[in-house]
Amino acid sequence: MRRENNKACTPSEMKAVTKMHSAMLAALAGAAVLYRFPPEQYHFYPQCPIFKYLHVYCPGCGATRAVAALLHLNIAEALHYNALIVSIIPVVLVYFAAAYWKAIQEEAFTWPRVPAGGLAALLVVSLAFGVARNFLGGSL
Repeated sequence: MRRENNKACTPSEMKAVTKMHSAMLAALAGAAVLYRFPPEQYHFYPQCPIFKYLHVYCPGCGATRAVAALLHLNIAEALHYNALIVSIIPVVLVYFAAAYWKAIQEEAFTWPRVPAGGLAALLVVSLAFGVARNFLGGSL
């Protein structure tokens, strides 16, 4: 691999881009499996241990089915399975796109910093979602 100034990349520079490409390939492979083998029809996907043993929906319950529905462009069905995951996916995609762009531009791999307030807000929203879906009824 060569840089713009026609010098060869160092192993660490190559490593950053390779890490990002590997992560993208793994995500695409996972999406392909999820697309081809929907969780409603194939039962080799793991069950949520919280639901299995406590019979309570955690904030992540239904996430696999929601992502599978999104891959099939069934947004209403995805929202039915897990509205929280559907609303978080665009944020996660932007985060990974920023990490990828940084790896290519700076030729170094580091995760972008997430503000502590953003993580705190995500925790509060997740907890509220978990309470709402279990105690207020309905499908969230």
